[in-house]
Amino acid sequence: MDLIKDIVDIFRKDWKLFAAVNVFYFGMLLLGGLIALLRPDIQGYWLGVLAMGLKTGTLAPVGSAIEAGKVLNLALQIFQTNIINGTLVYITIPSFIFPPWALLLGGWRALLWGMAFVVPYGRLTFGKLVFHYLTMLIEGEAYVIAIFASMRLIEALVWPSRFGESSRVSAYVKAIIDNFKLLIVVAIILAIGAVYEAFELLFVLMQP
Repeated sequence: MDLIKDIVDIFRKDWKLFAAVNVFYFGMLLLGGLIALLRPDIQGYWLGVLAMGLKTGTLAPVGSAIEAGKVLNLALQIFQTNIINGTLVYITIPSFIFPPWALLLGGWRALLWGMAFVVPYGRLTFGKLVFHYLTMLIEGEAYVIAIFASMRLIEALVWPSRFGESSRVSAYVKAIIDNFKLLIVVAIILAIGAVYEAFELLFVLMQP
């Protein structure tokens, strides 16, 4: 299938950039964990912010689904939140105008996740967090791909020949098309992550 071949070719051609984004993203995650280890008060603050977001913010639908306790509904709410807000609204669309935005926002999100969910805190014991590490790995990789897709927009502007074009505009358009192809991979990974996270939240993380 041409679409699958195109996607594989994107990763094969720009594997160094993809690897660099992985190192950056998960490095920021670990840095957040280090900050939480040194400053537990900062971790407590961000956990409070996230808890409030589950009640009144963009995460409110997820919070309601957690209270309802239905796995499939929670998985759907998590997926919708992650693909629409977490990816399209906060990473992909702004990056069409300002490509470095993806790296800045993605790095901040990884840092926040690290500060909140790497180090045990209160009821968040290591026994619970170890299950959440897989959630952060799966969904984090999806965001890495979204960031990677947006960083290729910069590549198109600086080195249009890498996209087989002499015009920066034509190369940029090609990079945008590639971005949408990669979003299919992002959506698939986020769907898998949402199902896992729904089980993990209801039966592990939110348990007393």
